Amino acid sequence: MPDAQWQARVEGALNAHFKQENGPSRPGTDWKIGLKRGEETQTIFVRAYLADGVTKATRDDTTYQGQTVIGYVFDRLASGWSPAAGPLQALTILDPKPGQAVPPPAPKRGLLGRLFGR
Repeated sequence: MPDAQWQARVEGALNAHFKQENGPSRPGTDWKIGLKRGEETQTIFVRAYLADGVTKATRDDTTYQGQTVIGYVFDRLASGWSPAAGPLQALTILDPKPGQAVPPPAPKRGLLGRLFGR
């Protein structure tokens, strides 16, 4: 189904310190992204680092980070990349541009709300 649009979702994330070829380890996140097009499904991993000097708000906003990673994946797909072509290069996440719409973080829910969907 090459004419169908890709759909993507974050399926997981792992925060860790990753070894660097030319220096000390660096904190980052490996994002597990599920892709679907028609009946075809793929799972890819995208490593993302936060740029030096990002605000605490950006560091704490995992929704913004996840949406940035999905946007990056869609940009690569639009430029001809496919999951069969191999892993994507690591991404560096910056602060949102002034005036850029960033959705508010999801409200925190207690244990019962998470268990029962309230």
